[in-house]
Amino acid sequence: MNELRTHSAHGLTLVELMVTLALFAFLMLIGLPLTRAWVQSAHQRDASGMLIEGLGRAKALAMRNPQGFTNQSLPVAVACLVAGQISVVAVGTSGVDCSQTSDWDAQLPTDASVVQAGNGLVFQCAAYNERGIALAVSVGNMTCTPSSLNNTQSSLNINDGDLNALNVPLP
Repeated sequence: MNELRTHSAHGLTLVELMVTLALFAFLMLIGLPLTRAWVQSAHQRDASGMLIEGLGRAKALAMRNPQGFTNQSLPVAVACLVAGQISVVAVGTSGVDCSQTSDWDAQLPTDASVVQAGNGLVFQCAAYNERGIALAVSVGNMTCTPSSLNNTQSSLNINDGDLNALNVPLP
């Protein structure tokens, strides 16, 4: 008796492979823009959290007043934003320099930018006196933004890519 042997091929045909690759390319085409928006949104939220933490730490350091300053028109602590790095610096007897050793610092995401809401100027620093009140002062070549001016709340906008600005009120 002759047995008929049937051989079944294992694997994919060229047509099946091409359909699979076309579906994969289509999903990538749709998924990449969504992923980019998600990453930009995450960077905005990270920058917002770091900025809020830095400003809060500067205000707390000023209210602790480790230098014992009593002049309410002079800053005790400053939060500086230089080259994407936010630093909290205590004012020494010789004044403040944002390049000196910081009490706290964090690197903002590279794509994030921080501007003042309303006027669109780049945020540089925020200075606080011993009562935790923000002052409008100059620190080196930077202009510090007060948190409230004429009894209105100031805020910052965090931009990343083509997303809408994320608004962060100053403490």
